[in-house]
Amino acid sequence: MNNSTNCSDNNICRLFDLPINNVSMSKAINWVISHRFNLSSNKFHTKASEKPNLGFFINAHSINLSFKYNDFYQTLKQADCLFADGIGMRLAANHIDEPIQENVNGSDMLPKLCEQAANEGKSIFFLGSSPGVAKKAAKRLHNTYPKLKVAGYQHGYFKEHDNKRIIAKINQSKADILLVALGSPLQEIWLTNNAAYLHCNTALAVGGLFDFYSGNIPRAPLWLRNVNLEWLFRLLQEPKNKFYRYVIGNPLFLFRTYLFRQAAKAISNPPSHVIKPQ
Repeated sequence: MNNSTNCSDNNICRLFDLPINNVSMSKAINWVISHRFNLSSNKFHTKASEKPNLGFFINAHSINLSFKYNDFYQTLKQADCLFADGIGMRLAANHIDEPIQENVNGSDMLPKLCEQAANEGKSIFFLGSSPGVAKKAAKRLHNTYPKLKVAGYQHGYFKEHDNKRIIAKINQSKADILLVALGSPLQEIWLTNNAAYLHCNTALAVGGLFDFYSGNIPRAPLWLRNVNLEWLFRLLQEPKNKFYRYVIGNPLFLFRTYLFRQAAKAISNPPSHVIKPQ
């Protein structure tokens, strides 16, 4: 799988050598629902015999993990769509004068995705999180969007030898869209390794979304989200679990953004004795 079935019309922003699809939220949702946007192909990818298109949300934490784990970095490069999630990615893009159109994050996408899926008759399978959480999230979303087709749900506490059974359950559900909430980097690697066996149209790696939409963990107030401080709310909720991700990770990401900017400037403005390739 590669970016030949990309969700944008050539609007790619390269951040940390990853092809980020610089699209609006509505366009990203249209891609998830029906693959209306492809980079170099005019056909829709809706046949069960084809691999699903994979979409990942990329934030500061994703970038830090990609520096730490090369296999994760290579996995990200194999996605069909990479969505810019959060203020960190916006800052990095601004540093190279390629502004991000919109913060395409999973938390804001999910309710809109469910609403559009319900209107278009598309079904969703929920895979991941602790036992009972995926089921609870699916039911709450169905209560909000009664026409939403919930194809099924399955918790994420399964072993590698259970893969065939889990994949069979997903395929038997005939889900159009698969949401996988196993945490990074596991969810992205799991999807990439198993894409050839999945019969859904689209699969998204969605992190902790089921915890939010099941009601287990509250989201930050809207005013905090509007000023890009949702990460601070998450840190205060789970200081022990989120300490490294935010207290260590955020400054590390900013340092890497600075280095990325310097490298980008060096490439675009080589010394006078260096001839740019034509």
